Amino acid sequence: MKIEEFKKLAQKYAQKKGSSHDRLSMYIFFSKMQEANKNVLVPITSEKGDKLLINIQKKLNVQQHKKNSARKYIGIAAGFISLLMLAFFTGIFSNNYTTIIAEKGEKKEIKMDDGSIIFLNGNSSISYKNNFNEDRAIELEGEAFFNVSRDESRPFTVRTKDLKTRVLGTSFNIKNYKDQLAMVSVNTGKVEVTSLSTPNNKIILTKNQQASFKGDLKPKISKENSEDFNAWTRKMIILKNTSLENTAKIIENWYDVDIQFANDGLKQLKITGKFNDEKLSNVLKSLALIKNLKIDSINNKQIIIRSNSN
Repeated sequence: MKIEEFKKLAQKYAQKKGSSHDRLSMYIFFSKMQEANKNVLVPITSEKGDKLLINIQKKLNVQQHKKNSARKYIGIAAGFISLLMLAFFTGIFSNNYTTIIAEKGEKKEIKMDDGSIIFLNGNSSISYKNNFNEDRAIELEGEAFFNVSRDESRPFTVRTKDLKTRVLGTSFNIKNYKDQLAMVSVNTGKVEVTSLSTPNNKIILTKNQQASFKGDLKPKISKENSEDFNAWTRKMIILKNTSLENTAKIIENWYDVDIQFANDGLKQLKITGKFNDEKLSNVLKSLALIKNLKIDSINNKQIIIRSNSN
């Protein structure tokens, strides 16, 4: 991210005018800064806070109707300034990196310079150095399917918040969203996966093998048709005894909506089914029918799921 881009995002963020794409960009930036500077704090004194407030108001053109109401910007401003200071030490504002974002409700296909192809699922992002041909390393947040061009002299690595995956040439799917189990599924070739919490334990996966990771626990290995795990690249949702909670998360990323449960007990209901490029309304109707649910749309973006008996 360039500093000019950050300034524009900061202005939108402070004035609450940012789009979902802007918010995701800021989230990715904050995540990178937090990872790079876990133990760094920049204290802001009261005197410095007043000066900071005046400068931020000038930069963001914030009208000062009341001093108390204006002070709500100090927290945001202080955070931005702290991040700006740290960014110069960590190189986040460098032109050496490219970041590609797929918002909720969209998917992207990226053709890399080495011939590899990456399919990026909704609510996900990848980052990589501009000299990718020399260093085939990807940072992933969310979910992506990789079809990697083989090159034994230059391994292809993908790093997420929980995993590091290394290949020479193969095709595989990585899913590592926040608050969800991390999973790798292999379609072709061979993949080496390392859990970042237990780096000494490496596993090798081959065609139609999957590994799911949860904290420091031993990864769970399974063997199923890997085409089902990247069905989303073909506009298909395949559910196999999937909890309603995880189904809701899939739907949220697929259709850019927010789903709430009236009763947490509903989250553990299991769903099995297949949806081929269906409209959201059809998916919700099917879920309601299968599990005797009442699903209401509060507006175009908010959905609540209740038991039909409520």
